[in-house]
Amino acid sequence: MSEQLTVLFEQLRGSRPPAPFAPPEQVRRRGRQRSHRQALAAGSAVLAVAGLGTGWTLGTAGEDPKPPTVSLVPPTSRQSPSASPTPTLGPPAVITDSRLLKPDAFTAISGVSSGEIDDGGSNGPDWPWLTVVSGCPDYRAEDYPTIAKRHDARHLAYSKGMWNAWEAVESYPDAVANLTDVRRAIATCPAFQYPGGVEIRQTVVAERFAGDDSLLVRVERASVDYMVVVRVGNLVATLMYPTGPEDDAKAIADAMAARLR
Repeated sequence: MSEQLTVLFEQLRGSRPPAPFAPPEQVRRRGRQRSHRQALAAGSAVLAVAGLGTGWTLGTAGEDPKPPTVSLVPPTSRQSPSASPTPTLGPPAVITDSRLLKPDAFTAISGVSSGEIDDGGSNGPDWPWLTVVSGCPDYRAEDYPTIAKRHDARHLAYSKGMWNAWEAVESYPDAVANLTDVRRAIATCPAFQYPGGVEIRQTVVAERFAGDDSLLVRVERASVDYMVVVRVGNLVATLMYPTGPEDDAKAIADAMAARLR
């Protein structure tokens, strides 16, 4: 043990004394140079990442650069104080028979009967607006993205003699967007001609008069029919009301909304 200490002391005796501390100004200059080199090295990496801003690239004199914080949560859009908040719709619902109109809801027509309910689910009844725009040359299914996301659907036909109506009730993860698709279909195909020569014209005659949102559309073809669309939450009901009159078609929208609540 004493021999090891002797060797250690001999090594220390031959070492040069430590250099004195540098003046304060030299210390600060070295710190600024180190920070500048670190910032330049980080800059090339930051420029390869879009949207991270310039604050971290340039750095702050005398401080080590700090990596940026990237949020994985999508940013929310800023709304003015007068803007209406986006409604919370909740999960899409399973459609029960009680959501469909009963025959006695057609108060303007007595003796209406109903058929069997078509309950094919998401792959069941066609999107109701296909009955109008399927022959439109400008209609493309990919322009209406909510249709493929439909959760459930029920369809029921009503009749009295030669009078035939039908209603479809659907649920969507985003029923607000589905109403946007309906409006897009009307705007895309306001007037067109079927290959067989039948001319179709559709016109929105009223909006937002029932439920959370609604449409009354006049469809002119061989006759004048009306399409009534009502949304409540994530449910959308569409009624084809043949021959009118317009006031009767519009009046039944409240009964449709009541079934969806």
